Amino acid sequence: MSLEQLSPPDGDPPMAKEGIHPAQRFSGKRLLLSLLGAGLVVLILAAARPALLKSALANFERAFPPKAASLPVSPAKITEHATEGPSAATPRQQTSPSAETLAQNFWAEFEKSVWGAPLQDWLRLHPDIPCEPFRGRLWGVGADRQWAHRCSTGGQPDGAHWSFYVFGLQEPLVARLEQFEVSTATLPEEALGDVQNALQSQIAAHYGPGEDRSGPKAVLTHQVTWPRNVRWQASDLEVQLDLIEFDPQRKQGRLRLQGRHRALLEALNEDKRLQLVATSDYSYEYYRTGSGIDAQLADNLRLDFPDVANMLLKDRPDPDPQTLAAVQQKQREAFQEQIQKQRQAALAAGRTGPIAAFAVAVPQADTKWKAEEFHAALLRLLESAKTSAPARQPFMLWAADRLAERLPSVIANDKSPNADWTEWQTQLASFGVAYEPSADEDAPLAYNGGLLKRVWTEYGQSEWGERAFLVLQSHGWDMGQGCKAGSDQIHEVIQQGLRFLEQHPKSPYQLDVQLTVAQAYETWWSLSQGRATAEDDYSESVLPQKYQEGAEQARQKAIVFYERLLQTAPQSDQAAYAGRVLPRLKLGIDTGQRRFYCIYED
Repeated sequence: MSLEQLSPPDGDPPMAKEGIHPAQRFSGKRLLLSLLGAGLVVLILAAARPALLKSALANFERAFPPKAASLPVSPAKITEHATEGPSAATPRQQTSPSAETLAQNFWAEFEKSVWGAPLQDWLRLHPDIPCEPFRGRLWGVGADRQWAHRCSTGGQPDGAHWSFYVFGLQEPLVARLEQFEVSTATLPEEALGDVQNALQSQIAAHYGPGEDRSGPKAVLTHQVTWPRNVRWQASDLEVQLDLIEFDPQRKQGRLRLQGRHRALLEALNEDKRLQLVATSDYSYEYYRTGSGIDAQLADNLRLDFPDVANMLLKDRPDPDPQTLAAVQQKQREAFQEQIQKQRQAALAAGRTGPIAAFAVAVPQADTKWKAEEFHAALLRLLESAKTSAPARQPFMLWAADRLAERLPSVIANDKSPNADWTEWQTQLASFGVAYEPSADEDAPLAYNGGLLKRVWTEYGQSEWGERAFLVLQSHGWDMGQGCKAGSDQIHEVIQQGLRFLEQHPKSPYQLDVQLTVAQAYETWWSLSQGRATAEDDYSESVLPQKYQEGAEQARQKAIVFYERLLQTAPQSDQAAYAGRVLPRLKLGIDTGQRRFYCIYED
């Protein structure tokens, strides 16, 4: 409403507020006497009951309004400072119109989600919303980021996004709408609460009460009093309203409204299983002390090399009994001392009764492997492998490989003046153990994996040899650090993998190797689809033109190997992964595969 609309027509007297009559006109002595009388009343009120002073002044202002009186405050524009008093409503009781409008806009976008609709059908309903196919890097990410096409109202944080996915192998293969999400721009905490309240009410009107899944309050969101994560579940749909960002210093953050359909929800449930087979396997487990391979090596060596078995399974030795007893005694003494201090403080304050005990920090048994001890065990293992039975040599060399990889870190942690690293390097080099500068300047030297390569090349027909091959294959045949062998690992993996599959047809690792070959071909084709954009943090290191030649053939070969996994072992984890990737490959949609493209980040 404009100021002109609020002004009275010309010639008409000003309209009085309801219940307040227009003041009479005064003149001359009558006016003077009235003023003196009103002033005397005010002085009496101020002396007798100060609380009534404000009321008297208010009546005085009504009787004698200023010539330039301001318009009354519009209820729609009341600020937090103007809402004091019993009639003021809290944000949870009354939602501001701006929050209501934002919530209605979000819900209107949400209702454009025709769940499971093919992309082309949805585009006919919303031709004004632009869409784009996926291009980028997807290796190791969850199903929700594996969209094939995404349509968006804009690139701003508060833009709405509809994501289309291709799950399942049933023909025809089409991208279908499986996810919607929209987020607010950064808003003050009070406004966030208003929007959350309005959206929660809107969603509850359609799906009933939601489930508050906020859980224990995090440090960053402990100030937030309203639900931070609410979920609604229908038969084929899940809706979530989340606080996705919050700055406790500035007291501002962002909300997200998200909907996910059945096919995406089912794919998300399979993520953990598929990521283990497609990314970890022996590759990552190999580097974790006490992993499955370490336990098997320790079992084979414990009788002859008990110290080596302990080193394989533990990052640090167990404290000796005397050291452990001393530490426990210090813990008891520290606890008693703390109790005594608390009792004295309570008595000084005049308090009686039980004393509450609080945990205190005390020194712990901090043990480390001695560098000399670790080096001696490694050297003894290498010496013994020379004269051991051929059946024992591969796992002895593998155990030595594990210790050789950890030796530089043990030396760095021990800081013993007796460790002659230069002499030890020369000594170990005669056994094929070589070290090179680390990719991290501040880190110790890095082991190059030479012993593991010996296990494969010299004992390739044994089970230990085949397992060593799988570790090397999973690492792209680059056991060094910082992509020393270069970014491109695909050709080496394909060449080595095809040879293994031909020469080891009965290997229990056939499925694993087939998967690596399929992923290498897939990586080749995906690299050819890449594009250098600011949205892809890794795209600047990818030159798509370098991989154009043979890219289409690589896509076809990846399809062949994935389909072979489905045919030969349909219930395997490898086949489940193939089923996830195949639809995109068949439709020519970039899969973002980067397993055998080495990227080093400082």
